[in-house]
Amino acid sequence: MQDLTIAIRPLATKRTFKKHSILLYQGEVPRTAYILLSGIVKTYSINAAGEEQIASFEVEKDIFPLSWIFHKASTTLYYHEALTDCEVLTVPRDALLQTLAADAELKDVVMDYLVVAHTSMFLRVTALEQSRAREKIMFTLYYLLSRYGQEIKPGVFRVRLALTHGTIASLVGLTRETTTTELSRLRREKVLTYTTNDYTIDKTKLERLLGEDSFKDIIL
Repeated sequence: MQDLTIAIRPLATKRTFKKHSILLYQGEVPRTAYILLSGIVKTYSINAAGEEQIASFEVEKDIFPLSWIFHKASTTLYYHEALTDCEVLTVPRDALLQTLAADAELKDVVMDYLVVAHTSMFLRVTALEQSRAREKIMFTLYYLLSRYGQEIKPGVFRVRLALTHGTIASLVGLTRETTTTELSRLRREKVLTYTTNDYTIDKTKLERLLGEDSFKDIIL
């Protein structure tokens, strides 16, 4: 989304948010659109039991909140919280939409971005549909490497999202204990290695365990 950040910068304000700061509250009417320049933003809701349920993450060059920006919702549908220190551009919605309408190339860039976001959400839904914890975790890893991963060597992807076991548990809808057990099993099977801030996933081994061929050609 680099071209968009350059095009929109004269109309935008640069802001910084410290880790754990709330950029937008669920139900809030945003004043501006956000474009993330650096850092990671966690997007989540809170259920009736007071439990956090992570929907996705926003990373460098991501735009949010999309449903409000494109007039599909009048308020913010989720909380947007800085998972790390973040730097963003804030820009009036009308100015952003007018900039896109006036530039066909920028419009194509944003269209590609929206298709990537849409496709990755299907991978996310596939993970949540699984009945067994092991498959939930494996399909979630597939979603994470496809949406946020950087290929560091053929078939091996690094995901740098500051993912604690508790964060993954919230993302998947499992307990932290179950999540830790399944991640440890996959590490022993050499599907992944991890630290708190860095997950390295072997896509080929993961696909072999999943027995899944239909996603192999996805390009995100």
